[in-house]
Parts: sequence; structure tokens; C-alpha cells
Amino acid sequence: MMKKLVFLTLALIIATSTLAAAAVHIVGGGTPNSNNTFPFWGTYPAFRWQTMWFKSELNEPGPVTKIEWMTWNATRGGSYSNCDILLCHTGVSAITTNFATNYGGKTPVNVYTGTYTLSSYPVDTWVTIVSPTNFTYNNTDNLLMEVSWQGGSGSTNSMKVRTSGAGPYPGRIWNTSSKTATTGSIQPSYHHYARITIGAIPGVAPTSLGRIKGLYN
Repeated sequence: MMKKLVFLTLALIIATSTLAAAAVHIVGGGTPNSNNTFPFWGTYPAFRWQTMWFKSELNEPGPVTKIEWMTWNATRGGSYSNCDILLCHTGVSAITTNFATNYGGKTPVNVYTGTYTLSSYPVDTWVTIVSPTNFTYNNTDNLLMEVSWQGGSGSTNSMKVRTSGAGPYPGRIWNTSSKTATTGSIQPSYHHYARITIGAIPGVAPTSLGRIKGLYN
């Protein structure tokens, strides 16, 4: 009976360990064919911007540990005051002209707040936009990202996007007058190229295997 219990426990540990592998997901609808200078463009007094990625692009639950964008041209960097970056689960399938509506009734999570500094980078470089520590993706809804700030400096920072070719497209919304704007302009044919890392699901520590072997002996 003890042997059966040990083998069953060991099997459960191994199964759990297979769930702990992190994965990096390239999202954005395929090969990018255009660029976007929003939302990090300090010429404007403020910004509120949203886009999202489909559940089918991620297809893995777990903590979101990094979101990266790729440069289209060399970025010039900038500093953005009173910046907030939010992530939100949403059942909305396409971005609308209303920021709150795009949450789909869910509550967004603030994954960055403060003065945001974007450095300069060469062309075709993956840039870490945010490294969240408090958002776990449920693998049920689409994933919405929002960036807002009030008071910035810096020139254009072009990142890769997809605006033509096979869809569907989630779209984007923006407002350049206030970070608390309720509505904005939309571009329906828009898919933001990104690399999203879904971190490891907490599992059993490797030392547990040693303890199980000890029981068997």
C-alpha cells in the first residue's frame, strides 16, 4: 500500500512539474507590416491608449511576467509623467470608442505606475515595455493592455504592428488630450506585434522528489 501511495504521489508531482514551464508567445496576427508611434510620443500633452490580444494567441494560463514590443525604426526615447499601465481580462472581441466598455465588465489591474522612461534602441529590437508582478492570465478571456500618461517629453518611438492582411483584428483606441478621457478615436484594422511571457505556474519544489524517494527507501 505504501509503494502505491508513493508512486501515486510521485506521478502527481511529475504531472504538476509539466505545468510549470514558462512560454513566450509572439502575438500580433502574423508578420508585422506597419508601425505605430502611439502611445509613447511626448509631443502630445497626454495620452490614453488601449489595444488587446486574442485568447487564441496566448492559449496558456499563468502570470504575465513580461510584455515586449519590437522597434520599427530606432527609437528616440522619452519620459512620461503620471504613467499607468493596466492589464485586463475582457470578453470584448474588438476595441470600441469607449475605454471603459473595452474592459468588458472586468476590473483592470495596474501593473505599472509612476514616471515611465523609454530608452533609445536600434531597429528590430525587442523592448521590454513592462514586467508585471501582479497579473495572472486566465486563458479564458482576451488580454487588454492600456497605457496612459499626463505630461511627457520625447519624439516618435515607432513599434511594429500589423494593419493589413488576414484578420481578425482587435483594433486600438487613443486620446491625446487627457489620460482620463472616456472616449477616443479607433483604428479597427490594427494588431500590435508583441512578445508576451507567461511565467511558470507555482509547482512542487525539486527537493520534494528527494523526500518522496526517501519514503520509498
